[in-house]
Order: sequence, then C-alpha cells, then structure tokens
Amino acid sequence: MRDISERILYALLRPAARVAMRAEVAVRDVKKLAELAYYHEARREGLKMREMSEVLDISMSKVGALSKQLKEHFREPETEHGMDRQILALLWAMPLTATKIAQALPEFDEDEITDRLAKMVEAGNLESIPGRTERFKLTGKAYRLDIDPVMAKLDGLNTLLHHVDRAIETRLVQGDARAMVRNLYFSAREEDLERLQKFYEEQLFPLICELDEAAQEREDALPVRLSILWAPDDLEEEVQDDEDDS
Repeated sequence: MRDISERILYALLRPAARVAMRAEVAVRDVKKLAELAYYHEARREGLKMREMSEVLDISMSKVGALSKQLKEHFREPETEHGMDRQILALLWAMPLTATKIAQALPEFDEDEITDRLAKMVEAGNLESIPGRTERFKLTGKAYRLDIDPVMAKLDGLNTLLHHVDRAIETRLVQGDARAMVRNLYFSAREEDLERLQKFYEEQLFPLICELDEAAQEREDALPVRLSILWAPDDLEEEVQDDEDDS
C-alpha cells in the first residue's frame, strides 16, 4: 500500500512541479510550500499543536511559525470564498448555530466564521433564525458566489483538487466503482467551444439542481462531488508512457 500511495503522490506532485518550473519557483521554495500544505491539512483534520508536531515531525516553535505563515499569506482564498462554500454546504442539510458551524470547520477561527456569517446574511445568502440560540439557514437552492475574481479562481482550484483527491481515494484506493473518472481528448473548432459552456449552463447545471431537489430529506441521499473542466491544449504535449482511462 505504501508503494501505491507514493506512486499516487508522485503523480500529483508532477503537475505542481510543472507549475513551479513555468513560474521559475526554486525547489527550496517548493519544499517550504509542501511543508505548509502538510500543516494546513493537519489543521483541517482538527489536530492539536502537539499532535501536529508529532505527525509532521517538527518542533512546537515550527508549528507556530507555520500557523503564522498560513494566516498571513495563504488563507485569503479560503476565508474570502472557500469558507462561504463550506458554510453553504453545511447549511444545505439543516439550519445550524455559529457554534455548530465552527465545530464542523476546525480549520477556521470561530471569530472568522462569525464575521463571515454576518456578511453572508447581509448579502442575502443566509437568513438568521431568531431564538434562544441564533441559527442560520439558506435563502435559496443554487448559489454562484460573487467574489473577487482572482480569489474565486484560487478557491475554485482548491475545490477542483479536493474533488480529484476524493475521486482518487474512492476509485483507485478503495476500488469503489461508483466514482467515475474519464479522461477525454478531442478536437473542436474554435467557434464550437462556446457550445460546451452552453451545454453546462442550459442542460447539466439544471439537471444537477433537479437531482439535488429530488434527494432532499431522503435518508439514502449521497453527497456527490463533480467537476467539469476543459481547456484548449495549445501547450507543447509531453510524451505519455501510458494512458489509463479508469
């Protein structure tokens, strides 16, 4: 299993290496980012500082330094957009208090969540339910968050890669056939590319909303992660040793 895990990890690191080379990021800086990403995941899992020190095999002072780096430089996409997405996902099932939301999202500070909830209520995405303990609920079914374009794109990348991670774990590691991975390569005319966008907007997205509506309040409903992406492949293609359409 360790051999398979390392092969998967290596496959995931190669795209990061390509990005680093194009951006001329030094290997030493890539190593630092990898360390920070490891800490970020440990925090997302809710590990305490002492546990992080043991898992990452680093000192407590290093854990503190990584925490500071994360807050100063790499939390903006999540706090500006990703937090909204995760809050919406939690409230999709039922109304919750700020405390319950904070418990479900240990990677964020409770003050951050409280502030974000207030802003989402002000923006009309959430509604406050008064009572002994204030709860929050959704105001609609489908959301397209209007956030700073750069931050939204970075959060979209985070979400895409999380979906890839779940597909890898479910399909490749667990062997669960319910997870589908299909890799397509085809040609299209320049003027036809907008038909892909039209298909998503007019057919696929409405279908997803319909499926989600039908699954409401069903005990057998399964949360599904789906990502759709395409790009004109005008970069120089590298030679593939093998291809796997799993």
